[in-house]
Amino acid sequence: MDLQEGDGLVGRAPERRRIAALIDRLHAGMGGALVVVGAAGIGKSALLRSIADDARNGEVAGGLAGSGSDGDGRDGRGDAAVAVTHVAGAEAEREWPYSGLHLVLSSAVGPLRAAGHDAVAGRLRELMDDVRADSDPYEVATRVQECVGGMSPPLLVLVDDAHVLDRRSQEVLGFVARRLGTVPAAMVLVADGDSLTAPFRSIPAMVVEELSSAEAVRLVRERAGVETPRRVAEQIVARAGGNPRTLVEVVARTPRAQLTGRVQLDRYLPRTPVLEALGAELAELDDARRVALIIAAASDDGQLGPVLKALDGYDPAIAEWLLGEYLTEFEDRFLFRRPAVASAAWLNATHRERQQAHTALACAYENRDRDRQLWHLAQARYDEDAELADELQRVSRERLRHGEVTGATAYARESIRLMPATSDRVDRLVYAGGLALLDGRIEDAIELARERFRVETAVEQRADLALLEVRARNQLDGDVAAGVITRHADEVGGVDPNRAARLNLFAAYGFAGRLEPAEANRFLHLAERHVEHFDDTTRAVHQRIAAWLATIDGDGAGAAALLADSRTAGNLLVESDAHIAHAMALIRLERFGEARRLLQATALDGRIGQSPLLRGNSFAVLTVLEARAGRLTAAKLAATAWEETGITGLWRAAVPAHMIRVYGLMGDDELAWECRDRAVEGSRRHADSWANALVQAETGALLLLLGRLDEALSVLAHARRYALGYADPSVVPVEPEYIEACVRAGATVSAQSALADFEQRTVKTPTVWAQHTLMRCQALLGDGKEALALFQKALRNSTGVSPVEMARTTLCLGERLRRMGQRVDAGRWLHRALVMAQECGAAALVARAEVELQAAGRRARVESADVDLLTEAEQRIASLVADGRRNREIAAALFVSVRTVETHLSRIFRKLGVRSRTELAAAFRAADDGTEEPSSADDGA
Repeated sequence: MDLQEGDGLVGRAPERRRIAALIDRLHAGMGGALVVVGAAGIGKSALLRSIADDARNGEVAGGLAGSGSDGDGRDGRGDAAVAVTHVAGAEAEREWPYSGLHLVLSSAVGPLRAAGHDAVAGRLRELMDDVRADSDPYEVATRVQECVGGMSPPLLVLVDDAHVLDRRSQEVLGFVARRLGTVPAAMVLVADGDSLTAPFRSIPAMVVEELSSAEAVRLVRERAGVETPRRVAEQIVARAGGNPRTLVEVVARTPRAQLTGRVQLDRYLPRTPVLEALGAELAELDDARRVALIIAAASDDGQLGPVLKALDGYDPAIAEWLLGEYLTEFEDRFLFRRPAVASAAWLNATHRERQQAHTALACAYENRDRDRQLWHLAQARYDEDAELADELQRVSRERLRHGEVTGATAYARESIRLMPATSDRVDRLVYAGGLALLDGRIEDAIELARERFRVETAVEQRADLALLEVRARNQLDGDVAAGVITRHADEVGGVDPNRAARLNLFAAYGFAGRLEPAEANRFLHLAERHVEHFDDTTRAVHQRIAAWLATIDGDGAGAAALLADSRTAGNLLVESDAHIAHAMALIRLERFGEARRLLQATALDGRIGQSPLLRGNSFAVLTVLEARAGRLTAAKLAATAWEETGITGLWRAAVPAHMIRVYGLMGDDELAWECRDRAVEGSRRHADSWANALVQAETGALLLLLGRLDEALSVLAHARRYALGYADPSVVPVEPEYIEACVRAGATVSAQSALADFEQRTVKTPTVWAQHTLMRCQALLGDGKEALALFQKALRNSTGVSPVEMARTTLCLGERLRRMGQRVDAGRWLHRALVMAQECGAAALVARAEVELQAAGRRARVESADVDLLTEAEQRIASLVADGRRNREIAAALFVSVRTVETHLSRIFRKLGVRSRTELAAAFRAADDGTEEPSSADDGA
């Protein structure tokens, strides 16, 4: 069997379609046969199980989209339901004549009787009773054919491992399979590609190939778990190939820390049954061919020239054999045709053979590539070599300057391994640990940092290694090791105050990330005791962390002043902290465009290439940014990119919590609840009170969207109690939802009390979001014209307001107008809300707007436009559009650029709630003429 039973099938859509086409013939009274062949472990058995399950459920016929059984023995199309029999050959019965035929026929009796075809089942039973070990195969075959030929119910026979059936059964099944074209019976036989026997060779065959790279990566990630970064899955696929069994076995034997990317993945695959089988194959080779394979396996850059040069001392036929049998050549590079062979060759090589392979490659790279030569020299050495270690350290720094983090890390680790126990080696531990952290290998960084307990170190070195461990553990789980920081800051403070300040600043950074401002400010003040000793790097990170904390405390002006100095930090890890703090401060200040540019620049920083650490943190903060900015699709893309990096620990609760509301607005309730469960787990695991409150706030918003008011009120009330502890209402954005839920539930007193608190907090921290949502809440609690005026005021002050919030406010205004009986005006505003919600992807608001429009007795389109909402310039452009002018003509008439016209049109569409130039022209002309569609239900309804 090729894959564990019960698991979903990855890929194989073309193969499933071909078998489905065969099954479709059964409903037309015709049949056929197919032999499925492929290498061992390729997924043939899994494919057959999937087909059997779908056929029994009526889901295969009709292009894999059948409707299932109606319960009366017939499928949803009115045809007789297919009877399915699925068996597998057994090696133990291979010597028993007709045992395979007996297995197939006996397994068909039950499904036929279950489908109500007792007569056919009885004939099969009689046939089985008559067959003896010495029966003539031709006579048996003709009797089976006669029985099948008189069959009326459709029958699907699936035979796995048909190549191990006894010879006589194969002959009979092959005979019958070739004659199924005119009867309602189909047979699918599965056999290994190199074991296809003569009876099956003339039957149409389908070869199952290896999974594509994308499908293989998906299989690895599904088997390994959701935390496996794509880059790790891609590395496994590159080393194992697309054979599903090989991939499943490799994943099962790879340590969890490696699968999550927190520890470097081993260069070669772990020992598995598949590799053992390959090893047995390679053991049959002579020594020269084995050495050739080992040298090719030792080459990790895929360059063909050095491999061939390393084989110069061997018969030229060896290189020809290697290229002909095991390698695929393209230009001056090579790949193993079966990638797992490289690992099998290496795992079965002796210690001496491996050393000789690296030595041969080092010689081959001489005068060709000094860096690669040094690498192979290092791999061939097992004792200390200070000179070689220095060379490796030089290469590591050069690689880092070129943004090659993974390569720089590898060379740095080798330098440490070969370096004698000196003070320089400790400094290299700090350097290599920082690189490992940048490369996303968090547990490797922790291991290097903990070397301080095993080697002699200076106080400054201990402080650096302690900071490395604290930073790594913060990335791993979001916790802040305050005790470790305090101990080492006190120890190093008298010797190097700047180092002590950096330790305390990181604690401030970590607590700011957990939204614990009291602890963060305490450590910030401890760092500031050494302010006169700050170097430029420490000063830069201090300013940004201080700005971040100022925004949390509601001091926007102070934060802006601190951010005015744009100096960089210099040190990559420290600069990463500075960028995140800077971006978070900008987000809290609602300077979303600046924050977005900063994060995008950080994620694509050429100095560190594709660093998982920087990309992961940047995409996490970008998710928060886009969620707050109301760019739902962008938030979804950023969250997906964040998960791909595998750097999830620090943001384990915050990112899923923000996505609860995003997915709820987008109408994907299932994903919203999945995010809620993940966020709850993350916040509880690390006792993160702010994250827990955020989860409650976002869950309450989701429940409000779903109309579950009682549940929403309870959850939002819990979140609000925690939110009141912050100066800035947006830290836990709960009050607008809580007030709206109270209003909708009729809890006016609670709503008014919450509104009073919200007003006071907004006065202290007057962000755009707070001011806009406050006016909406005031309008929700207002009456008559006063409420309408507040709604309109909120919508006029739209600069910097999230499109989602604008859509919500517009929708609330439309709802209020409808309830006041002003259906024409309500229809206009509701349609405008619908268009705005569609533009920002808020499907939940679209659905609500459509319900309200229907209740207002209006169609989902605008009849006239309120041109007073437009500026003078926008009115001129709208008028020209109504006259049928094109953008280029409008630009020429108004002496502006086409881009300016396009920008104005986007705003006009949004303000008037139209989706096309045609709608704009019609609505604008109607407004210009002063005409409106009459409504008998208006005002007096």
